[in-house]
Amino acid sequence: MISNENIEVGIDLVYDYKDNKAYRKSFNQLATLVFHIDFEAWYLNGFWDDRYICYSFMKDNEVIANVSVSKMDLVINGLKKKAIQIGTVMTHPDFRGKGLSGVLMRQVLNIYEQDCDIFFLFANSSVIDFYPKFGFESFRESQFKLKFHPSPEAHTTLRKLNCSILEDLEFIKRLVLSRRPVSQQFGVSNNQGLFMFYALNVFSESIFYSQEDEAIIVFQHEGHTLNLYDVVSQGDVNLDRLLSRIANEKTEIIQFHFTPDQLTEKAEYTPINENADTLFIKANFMLDKNSTFCAPILAHA
Repeated sequence: MISNENIEVGIDLVYDYKDNKAYRKSFNQLATLVFHIDFEAWYLNGFWDDRYICYSFMKDNEVIANVSVSKMDLVINGLKKKAIQIGTVMTHPDFRGKGLSGVLMRQVLNIYEQDCDIFFLFANSSVIDFYPKFGFESFRESQFKLKFHPSPEAHTTLRKLNCSILEDLEFIKRLVLSRRPVSQQFGVSNNQGLFMFYALNVFSESIFYSQEDEAIIVFQHEGHTLNLYDVVSQGDVNLDRLLSRIANEKTEIIQFHFTPDQLTEKAEYTPINENADTLFIKANFMLDKNSTFCAPILAHA
């Protein structure tokens, strides 16, 4: 049931409008204003699919507030859960303080609460008091680091994937479609649209394919630290061997941006940086608030 729920005259609710060029342009303008991101290339490449849906208020044919949903599957402690991630929550500065985001949140929760096991989202410090009003609880993630010791078997040929080449884009999409979650403690699958957004807009220079591992690897070197963002494969990948393949002569620390199941006993873990976004969850099952995990960074909407 969708309604305007006490919203002033002249403000209309629109949703699932990705193929409406005028509405999509206005949405992109607001996203650029608030978050400095634009979804147009993602749409034009065919990756804005039916699993990302905008719910927006419009006034005078301009999007003034939005809450989006991303449909995906989570694996938590080995159990598959049907999930909705809430993201791109934004209001034009001229219309803040009117409760528009709250109305959209209630709409989204009412629409999907019977169709999923868990809602989750990531929020910055300016809005952490907003989401508990809707039944969300905050969860403290951990960050995993591993001191790196080179092994003699380290040589491989990595093929850099070029997101401006259609063949490479299609290859990435195919493997992501059939991937296994990067973690059984807290992993994500069926979220290919979101992965492709990162591929196009954030990590376009950092995506490689290892034939030996039959895996796409998203990583970056930063001084003595190797940041490993994701490993996309259809089967198990030996992380020790993979790290030896992608590390260089400067690498001393591996920083994982997901939960490295195979290496959690070796890795050091600490609470995630206080400046990082906070994970909020609303679930229809019990969750252990003391569990040690890191939600995959490439699953952040």
